[in-house]
Amino acid sequence: MTAKIRPLPGGGMMLETGDRRIAMDPKFPVNADYVFISHAHFDHLPSTSWDANFIATRETAELAEVRGLRIGRLIEDPRDMTLVPTGHILGSAGLLVDGEIFYTGDIAGRPRAFLREAERVECRTLIIESTYGRPGYVFPSITELMEEVEGSIAAAYNAGRPAILMGYPLGKAQVLEYIARAWRPLISFRGVERYSDVYRGFGVDLPEPDVVVSKIEELLDLGRPALVIAPSTVRSRAVAIAERIGGIAIWFSGWALHWRGNYMGIPLSDHADHEELIEYSLASSAGTVLTTHGYAGDLARSLRSRGLDARPLSVNTMGIREDH
Repeated sequence: MTAKIRPLPGGGMMLETGDRRIAMDPKFPVNADYVFISHAHFDHLPSTSWDANFIATRETAELAEVRGLRIGRLIEDPRDMTLVPTGHILGSAGLLVDGEIFYTGDIAGRPRAFLREAERVECRTLIIESTYGRPGYVFPSITELMEEVEGSIAAAYNAGRPAILMGYPLGKAQVLEYIARAWRPLISFRGVERYSDVYRGFGVDLPEPDVVVSKIEELLDLGRPALVIAPSTVRSRAVAIAERIGGIAIWFSGWALHWRGNYMGIPLSDHADHEELIEYSLASSAGTVLTTHGYAGDLARSLRSRGLDARPLSVNTMGIREDH
């Protein structure tokens, strides 16, 4: 099968195979037979909708609509293409085309809470994300991380103080709600709950918050033990308020692995780390690996050192906007 793969302006890529043009996570409207959306994070969603055949999971379509993108013509079971769960967030999937070319979107390297790791796929050409593709990004075990988190929350409660857990509002915040569900009262934000409600609608057993707030300043009167799930978009203000009310603030992100700040950072990521990306690529048995979206050049070099034919799809791919 002859195929052409090229990056698109603003992000995403175009796959041309046979008589089909398949746009993968394009940022802007593009002329294609199909438009594939791997998941509902902003850096993988189009900036606007248009008349097209969209391939995505139902979960991704509903989350995208919450984010303001209406997918009018949704194809969940495209011919000669297979949606493969990637474990990144609810509904995330990669696309296997003709059983030979697999585009991962973003993938998780390990289970977290109610999410599984990405399913392995054998293919001839693998197009893999590289968010944490630089050597040195190797995350601790989930068990180790959760022991540290549970200990910190317990210490805060024993001292009569609140604990503010900060994560990206779509994806990470729902994992935090799930893993911390035993702690009450639970306070969450409307910006988190609009996504959590979609998760609950698809059967994910997330706890209902006792209190929902709209602004971080509403926590200023919180002088008692409580668990707060806050979006990392208000991280600096959340940390300042935690200090004022005598609470603790914990930031959850893969980028926290090398974090050296004045508050706790936990490297709990919804992405695969460097070693997991290599293992995933080797398991694919792909003859060619294209790296994209992140440390693409670094990952390609690591894969070549393991004997794979790997190269970055594009050089300028480190424009990551999501707080994973």
